[in-house]
Amino acid sequence: MTRYKHSLVLTVMVAACSLISYCSLRAAGSESSRVNVTDRTTSPDDVAAVEAFESIVPVLRHPRCMNCHSQGDFPRQGDDSHPHRMNVRRGAEGEGVPGMRCGTCHQDRNLAGDHMPPGAPDWHLPPADMPMIWEGLSDAQLCELLKNPKRNGNRNAQEIVKHMSTPLVLWGWNPGEGRTPIPMPASEFLTKVKEWASKGAACPSDVTTR
Repeated sequence: MTRYKHSLVLTVMVAACSLISYCSLRAAGSESSRVNVTDRTTSPDDVAAVEAFESIVPVLRHPRCMNCHSQGDFPRQGDDSHPHRMNVRRGAEGEGVPGMRCGTCHQDRNLAGDHMPPGAPDWHLPPADMPMIWEGLSDAQLCELLKNPKRNGNRNAQEIVKHMSTPLVLWGWNPGEGRTPIPMPASEFLTKVKEWASKGAACPSDVTTR
């Protein structure tokens, strides 16, 4: 009888230890899960910034923008983005080459008439040492390019907002006869650009979801 009681006590103790170990492992696993979830989440500002940026991507990829930010050492023309006629080239400062400067044809306003030379103040391409080409980039790469001071003309996020508000950029909504304007209202575009910058200018690659 004594031997039986001793065995019973040992069995109960083993069972209790096993239960305690199991509960400890479950608790540790739950805590580990909470840490992992926290690690994968992002701030509401980051999410809002990415959503704002994604909303302006169609504008940045529209021909009115892409014709100055596409592959090659030359601007493009038209809704089909064909290379600029007359073998126009960027030039070191983005203002053309000697004998064929941008300002020769492009004034500070559109010339009247179908497909006449368009114009806006300070008409030019990005310079050769910082061409800001985003043709072929993913949304994340495009975002990183825009906010990289070493590649965007040494601009911070707020200075990007200022650039997006210049007459040269806003020309895309009033491109002259025979050209398709950017469909998103300019006011909405600028609101989204400002939101992206004010929320921290996060890029799509910065934000991971649960």
